[in-house]
Amino acid sequence: MMPEQTRNESGFQDPPIFFTKEDADDLPNSSTLPELVSRFLSNVNLSSQAAGEIPEIDVQNIRLLGSHNLAFEEHSDLQISAESLSVLTLGKQDHDIALNLSLNTKTSSDTLNKIWEGLLEGNVHFGTAQLEIKYDLANPQRLSGKWKEKQGEQLTFQNIADALGIPHNIPVEAMGLDLRFKSVAFELQLDQGHFLLSARSTSLGDAFFAASNANETWNFVFGILIPPGKMGNSLNKMTGNLLSEIGIGEACCIYSTLEEDIFMIPELPNLPDDTKPSFGFLGSTTMKIDRGIVFCADLLLSQTNNPLLKMIHSITKEDHLLLQTPLSPPLTGQRFTARFLEPMTIEAGGASIVLKQPEILLNLNPMQVQLEGLINVPLGAESLSCTATIEIGETHAQCSVTVNNVDENGQTKLFPSPLGLSGIQLDEVAVNMGWTFTPPSLLLGLDGTFHVLDQPPDINQFGITVAFQGSLITPKLFYGYLEQLDLELFYKAVTGKQLNAPSFLNKLAAKQVFMYWSDISKELPDGTLINIGTGFNGFIDLFGFKTHASLMISNGGIQGSAQAAPFRLGNLLTIGGNGEGIRLKEYLVNGDWITLKKEPEEQYESRLITYIPPGGAVLQFSTATSPYLYASAKVSFFHLMDQEIEIEISDQGFRFELETDIGGLVNTKWSCQLNDQAFSAEAKFKLDLDVKVGPIKMQGIDLGSFGLDIEFNTSATISGSPTEWTLSLQGEFMFEGASIAIPSFSLKADTRALTDLPGYIADKIAEAAKDLFSFPSANEVLEKAKEAAQQAINKAGENAKALIDKASTEATKIIDDAEQIGQAIGAGVDSAIAKAAEIRQEAGQIIADGLNEVENIAQDARNKAEELRKQVDAFPGKAQEEIEKLARHAQEEADRLIRDGEEAVKHAEEQANQLLVDANAEFNRLKDEVLQKVDEILNDAKEYAQKLESKAAEVWKDIDSWAKDVAEKAKKFSPGSEIKKTFKRKGW
Repeated sequence: MMPEQTRNESGFQDPPIFFTKEDADDLPNSSTLPELVSRFLSNVNLSSQAAGEIPEIDVQNIRLLGSHNLAFEEHSDLQISAESLSVLTLGKQDHDIALNLSLNTKTSSDTLNKIWEGLLEGNVHFGTAQLEIKYDLANPQRLSGKWKEKQGEQLTFQNIADALGIPHNIPVEAMGLDLRFKSVAFELQLDQGHFLLSARSTSLGDAFFAASNANETWNFVFGILIPPGKMGNSLNKMTGNLLSEIGIGEACCIYSTLEEDIFMIPELPNLPDDTKPSFGFLGSTTMKIDRGIVFCADLLLSQTNNPLLKMIHSITKEDHLLLQTPLSPPLTGQRFTARFLEPMTIEAGGASIVLKQPEILLNLNPMQVQLEGLINVPLGAESLSCTATIEIGETHAQCSVTVNNVDENGQTKLFPSPLGLSGIQLDEVAVNMGWTFTPPSLLLGLDGTFHVLDQPPDINQFGITVAFQGSLITPKLFYGYLEQLDLELFYKAVTGKQLNAPSFLNKLAAKQVFMYWSDISKELPDGTLINIGTGFNGFIDLFGFKTHASLMISNGGIQGSAQAAPFRLGNLLTIGGNGEGIRLKEYLVNGDWITLKKEPEEQYESRLITYIPPGGAVLQFSTATSPYLYASAKVSFFHLMDQEIEIEISDQGFRFELETDIGGLVNTKWSCQLNDQAFSAEAKFKLDLDVKVGPIKMQGIDLGSFGLDIEFNTSATISGSPTEWTLSLQGEFMFEGASIAIPSFSLKADTRALTDLPGYIADKIAEAAKDLFSFPSANEVLEKAKEAAQQAINKAGENAKALIDKASTEATKIIDDAEQIGQAIGAGVDSAIAKAAEIRQEAGQIIADGLNEVENIAQDARNKAEELRKQVDAFPGKAQEEIEKLARHAQEEADRLIRDGEEAVKHAEEQANQLLVDANAEFNRLKDEVLQKVDEILNDAKEYAQKLESKAAEVWKDIDSWAKDVAEKAKKFSPGSEIKKTFKRKGW
């Protein structure tokens, strides 16, 4: 098939291009590239998803080199050629370019299906170099270019920056490096907004140029490898002769107009000879990029002459360091940064710390070396991420650690609760680290401020001591200082829950408190002891008792003990015990003697001071079971010495019982109450008293004294204060069947008050006997008898007179009645006279009866007087009978006690057997309780272990996710924005 028609457009000087007549009215009439591609695909019965991304450029000189006739064989291909004068945009720079277009079909070697190809090819100038570019229309996201050194063409770093239109003020020439290239290859990634170029330099190593349109502006990072032995004098001067003091393998100079915290050389296109560029030590290393010049080098510590770097080499056993330092005008280096490629382990005395992302900061004139890296400090299930800065000296390292508690948005993060103490919130945290070379040792600790839930922030101070198990850092002790802490707040700090205990225990407050969580038992610098677990030490004032308490969380509550100072109230009550006392070590710091809870970093003068004297009571605490608070003590009370007792303590104060004897006659129990400086005790007891009563006088005659043997029922009360003690008593006894009370009386108590108490009571009864047993004299008795008799006679006379008066009245009435009768009948005078005589006789009898009654009354009075006299005479005899009666009663009581004793022995055996039964039951109960507690502890341990495992898995997942993100971010060099058009019509 011969060409029959030609088309040539202005601007092209090449010979005319032919096309076939069959398509003269179709393909050759297309004027734009999208139109031509669309008709081409239609003619070959193909479609393309990329057709919509075809550049909007004009095409000329279209020619058809094949046929779309379907009669052709399957492998026959249709080819179209065309040309275009267009504009190519690279970065911010436009380039006029003459493009050659080729469209063709072929059979895919993979699928054996017919596919199409479309290529735009041309040359673009970078300085004097003409780079061959290629753009695949079927894969429109990539545009590639390459160049090899030719006669008359030269390509430098600056040519590349200019070709992309990226201005900079980097003093490139001051480095004195040869930045000419002999071959380059680039790739424009339209979907990523990246321009990536690899180059082989003329006299140095391979180079890269990576540009991005991130943040809507183009910036670049350029780096060139410097082989060993090719460090120029200018570079050596700019690094302050550092290069002469340390061994260097390879090096690299990086020029940059952007900043990247995490930068890794991206995947670059192969060079024109189809080899990959090599960047040696920087090949897969991440680094931090700053604007300007960054010098990187592979430092060989084994070849250094610097003594500090030699020490670093001996400590870390690491040879390779990545030196990275910015070089800014006037291009004199005084501070350099080098990074280890792997985490670094610092070892000293069997302990070790792993520094992640370790760096070395080198300062010149004078030479100083600092290590810096990330360390994780565990707080139980969670850890603190910290940055450690370590300045290396001749004998030790000066260490400082900063806690990284700011999130990616610059907001302060809350610290985790330490060691499972869910009620504690850390406010400020500082990490202290020490490293000594001779003898080798590593120390690590934390301190800062914290608060408990409802408290305001920063109110308390804390510290954390850790131990090293190889490279594993394990918290051993958390301690906090609180001016005051009550049990409720302490329980809330540890568990985050409310304490279920009596209210007075909840609010029981300690002062100068040292609260701790400990994995070890140890003695603190102040001399106090701490045990494994969670607890606190502090001073508690209990109703006037100064105590030092050591309490711990246990079995769902708080348990522990306290030592009290010996207590004295006046000279009659002393409470002591087996307490060993509390002596604290004080240190002379800045002129003041103070206690220290953590090991002093300096040598201070010290002394031991007694805070709680020995010989005090020992108190036991428990919020879980009753008794909640009690004390074992020795009490001296009045004349009784060191009686061992148990004291129960409640919101009312100290309650206890004391057993004393009263004058050697009887033992009694006193119910005692002590609250601060006020003491009271009550007791009821019976005293068998032999009281001497008399002398007794009657009728002026001394009848003598007699003994009164009585049982005196006593109620006694003792009140005590620091200045005064009072004993108050009252009681009663039976005499002749009658209860006789002694009025209440008080006396000042002294040490012999209880010993002499029976005498006091006997004297009181004897004194009161004047009233209770006072007898009048005989004269007084007879006079009173006479008076009584006279009164009786007078009464009898009065009664007799009344009777006579009554009888006379009655007789007169009878006579009058008789006369009335006589007058009434008017006759029968004799019978009337007889009747009158009868009446007179009746009246005489009445009068006689009245006289007899008067005599009877008088005799009765005389009898009563005689009886009274006889009673008086008989009194001493009756008293003697009463005494004998009491003696018989006493013997009967003694016999009864003997019988009761035999019964008591029998009862004791029964009680002993019952005690054995009870003891066995108690043993079984305690065994069951212990097994239950063991199960609870094991369950808690399993739960905590599962919690730790779960938390560790979460942490590992976070770390893994972070690592993947970092890796992905490093691979994605400065993500840019998609480039919509890289070609456009000329003149647009």
